[in-house]
Amino acid sequence: MQLRASECSLWVKGKQVKAWQWGNGPTVLLVHGWNGRGLQLSPLIEPLLIAGYQVISFDAPGHGQTEGNKTHLTEIRDVILALSEQHGPLHAAIGHSFGVACLAAAVNAGLNIPNLIGISSPGGLSKLIERYCQAMSITPVTEDALRQRLSERLGAPLWQQFADSYPINHGVERSLVIHDKLDQVVPWQESERLALCWPNAELLLTEGLGHRRILTDQELANKITAFIDDASAKNSLE
Repeated sequence: MQLRASECSLWVKGKQVKAWQWGNGPTVLLVHGWNGRGLQLSPLIEPLLIAGYQVISFDAPGHGQTEGNKTHLTEIRDVILALSEQHGPLHAAIGHSFGVACLAAAVNAGLNIPNLIGISSPGGLSKLIERYCQAMSITPVTEDALRQRLSERLGAPLWQQFADSYPINHGVERSLVIHDKLDQVVPWQESERLALCWPNAELLLTEGLGHRRILTDQELANKITAFIDDASAKNSLE
């Protein structure tokens, strides 16, 4: 199947965000992670198109073809909200790594995503900072200062809500949390905790795919499509 995209770039708060659209039907949004890009999730597109969905993907600010050299959670959240307004309502959304946090932030800002899939998700903002500071050999004093700065940028309520996980209290009906047991970037136990605080969550663990190669596994792509299809079938019977 030849994947032909239509560009659907948009302006969000003064910045042009590169975005692409494939197919027709209920909309499925793809959200990449930190240092990723929209096409990183392209192996998921073909099964979704065959199943009759429209797929939307984008490059976050400072990533891929979107200009800039920095971004943050609430900026990507606002892109998700803008894309939903332009192409919604969303039937499902699939996030990878940091993209999962951005989707959760969009939901908690009022966006409805009936079917939410999170892949290789870090357990919370506090864990992200801890892991980053360990990798960079940052001192505890500097780490505390970084936490304070991020809390001020995001706002204390959002920081406190997402410090340990990404809880969702509304806007999602079913969720699928996926992680590889041999992920060397984010321990799979963080997704296990995430599944405990997402509505009607199913936890799917793989083995041997790692943090990024998990996105290229065709069997997993088919399972994600089947999960979304199952929701569509149930809705059609109601």
